[in-house]
Amino acid sequence: MSPPELRPEDLEAKGRIVGVVFHFFVQRLARAVFWAYFRCCARGRRNLPRTGGVIIAPTHRSNLDTPMIGASAGRPLRYFAKSGLFRGPITTWMMVAMGAFPVRREIIDRSALKAALAVLEAGQPLVVFPEGERKSGARIHPLLDGVAWLAAKAQVPVVPVAIGGTERAMGIGVRMPRPRTVRFVWGEPLAPPTADGRGRVSRDALTRYSDELREVLQDMFDGVQRELGIPVWDRRDPD
Repeated sequence: MSPPELRPEDLEAKGRIVGVVFHFFVQRLARAVFWAYFRCCARGRRNLPRTGGVIIAPTHRSNLDTPMIGASAGRPLRYFAKSGLFRGPITTWMMVAMGAFPVRREIIDRSALKAALAVLEAGQPLVVFPEGERKSGARIHPLLDGVAWLAAKAQVPVVPVAIGGTERAMGIGVRMPRPRTVRFVWGEPLAPPTADGRGRVSRDALTRYSDELREVLQDMFDGVQRELGIPVWDRRDPD
């Protein structure tokens, strides 16, 4: 059994309160720093609903993605974070302050999924990187079904987000961020998967939803990469 300080449901509840403080104070400072250093520009942020539960599904090429999307959004956000980051009381408090709660990636972490559903049912936005861990390159990798499953279970929309330039600024293996231009594009909300007559969503329906979301993210990512003069994925390459 996980130690009390790593119980996702406990940290999720704490994050609801601490996240409000973080949003109104730290978020504004972070936005000023990021926008100055990385010449950030966000487009389509109005596509993020102002109220209610929603899943935000961004591309993921850098450790900068999480704090930057928090600074870009107009609402306090909640996040999955790997359990190894919750080390000691100070680090744990910082993660909770940013709206994170732990998930064990090596297993199907049902406790983390329960906490994620609690976030959505409480009417909060949840960030889930659909590719899983950070990736590299211009291709959107096959998506995990976690976003589709959560959207179907909670019946909330999914907002795709393309983040361009963060890999050049601080890609995998880079420790210090470089001043490179970053662009955010918030896409239109996608309705959750539709349940069948028995109120269930089939595995095939979840897979189709993930495939459709992947196509949307690829189109958005290609567009923002072109704006920045970054090569896009050649769709003739094998998947």
